Amino acid sequence: MTRPWIAVGIDGSETAREAMLWAAEEASRRRVALVIAHAGDVTSGEVPDEYGTELLREAEASVFESDATCPVTARISEENPVRFLTELSHDADLMVVGSHGLGRAASSVVGSVAFRVASHATCPVAVIPRGWQPPPDPRAPVVLGVSATTAGRTPMYFAFAQARSLGVPLLAVRAWSRLDWTGDLSDLMYRTSSSFETSQYDYLERVLKPVRAAFPDVQVQTLVCGGRVEEVLRHESAHRRLLVLGSRFTDGHTYSRLGPLTSRLLHAAQCPVVVVGHRTPARVETSEASSEVSSHA
Repeated sequence: MTRPWIAVGIDGSETAREAMLWAAEEASRRRVALVIAHAGDVTSGEVPDEYGTELLREAEASVFESDATCPVTARISEENPVRFLTELSHDADLMVVGSHGLGRAASSVVGSVAFRVASHATCPVAVIPRGWQPPPDPRAPVVLGVSATTAGRTPMYFAFAQARSLGVPLLAVRAWSRLDWTGDLSDLMYRTSSSFETSQYDYLERVLKPVRAAFPDVQVQTLVCGGRVEEVLRHESAHRRLLVLGSRFTDGHTYSRLGPLTSRLLHAAQCPVVVVGHRTPARVETSEASSEVSSHA
């Protein structure tokens, strides 16, 4: 498949169905194809062919019965679900998964399949929380967590493109912990100083400047505050359209591309979370350019 497309993994759970309908709406808005993928039962590892085929047939019917206008295809595999979805991510523009599945981790905040796909995929991954409903405010913004690394640039372009596509403002958040016990006392004093706060305002405006220029029609709100980053972003995710986060490590990292903050927010955020990875520092600019071009499609 050479044209842009979005993939969604399903397993028969209600959360997966909600994720599928979210993905269908996203694909329709982007005017791209939707691929519905199933790789058997998460708990046993078995692949019930008849069950999987019927599941995909019902899933396609549900999309057609919704307001979605995207082309839909289905794929089934005997592979492990995480491996199958990760392989699909190599060519997909976005991978969508529900936060809970049918496996033994279904009672956890974020199921093991969703977490591992977000950790190892090589495209942006949207994790849709169970029971999530669009906020009542149609102008609820897309929230962007702005990091202090160059890898954070790629999520910026993605978040701005999403805000423009949805026709909503973007809220850029830059937070830091005033109680950073990993440093020495002088570092703690520096982080609580007014000069440090001013430097964070300057930093946020500086990193946003080129993205604002690329998306002049997106209304931008900013929030700079001292506080635990996880708590600030979790609070800001309430009644929001989307939370966009970056990854600490490059796509294809041996263990996981997620850092501890993104990992915790996958569990704690109150709206859909999109993890936007990055390749290598040398290719960050290429990724940004690609995001900008696709946003104009």
